[in-house]
Amino acid sequence: MRIALGLILILWLGAFSRVLAADPPPPAAPAEQAPPPASPSTPAPTTTSVKPPVVAEAVSADGVTKEELKRLHVAGYKQKTRGDQIVYCRMEPVLGTRFDREMCATARDLEFIRANGQEMATQIQRGNVGLPKGSP
Repeated sequence: MRIALGLILILWLGAFSRVLAADPPPPAAPAEQAPPPASPSTPAPTTTSVKPPVVAEAVSADGVTKEELKRLHVAGYKQKTRGDQIVYCRMEPVLGTRFDREMCATARDLEFIRANGQEMATQIQRGNVGLPKGSP
């Protein structure tokens, strides 16, 4: 009987903790104010088909675009400052141990590593990787 009551208590606490952990609903946004009605003495504004100027991609202080920053973040990298240089670091497991090591590199180095890896993968898929020409 004690075991059954204990299990029921644990299940109830688990369900209750989920209710407490749920995010509260966002507060209601205030209603947007309508523009004041135009007076008869002022002419109605005319609509024109002027397109806004194209804005170039935003670039951070170290020359990394938002898309590159997003790609680095998805890959698990976090931005850190080492001296006067901005580097991106992530923890990588060391083969044969239970320890991790922190691997850091600049954004340009990481982009070079990624591009080099893609090039090597395409060469392997095409069958162009093997012994150099002239080898037996």
